[in-house]
Amino acid sequence: MRSFEGHLPRLFLRSALLAVLTLLCGCQTTTQSLFTATGPGWHIQQGQALWRPRQGLPEFGGDLILATNADGWALIQFDKTPLSMVFAQTTPTRWFIRFPQQQIHFSGHGPPPVRFAWLYLPAALAGKPLPLTLHFERRPQGGWRLENTGTGEVLEGYLSP
Repeated sequence: MRSFEGHLPRLFLRSALLAVLTLLCGCQTTTQSLFTATGPGWHIQQGQALWRPRQGLPEFGGDLILATNADGWALIQFDKTPLSMVFAQTTPTRWFIRFPQQQIHFSGHGPPPVRFAWLYLPAALAGKPLPLTLHFERRPQGGWRLENTGTGEVLEGYLSP
């Protein structure tokens, strides 16, 4: 019995540590969005867009929804029916982007990473300054084009007024 008693504190400590790790890791939830774009004050635009995720990849065409408000919040949704391709949200201090088909998402605080042109589309359309690797131009009949010259990502489309 003496040998068992010597191992009891060590066994208890290992069990407690394993339980704490399981609780901390097993109960983590993931962010699915930053906010819900409902209520007064939202400006909703719909249109069509072409998206080339990177140089050398094919373009995808689909439906685009952009919702913005006066506080600088924006929601971007790009769908190729029946699939959701991109869901993104920005606020003045946070950003979130999800690619449902790949089952991945990214989020953070501060300015969004330049590698995701979608996160800069609301700022580009509002005429705000963009990072140097992003080039935005207006096209005739209300069209626009946003390109990341570093990655070759291109967003091109139009939105209803």
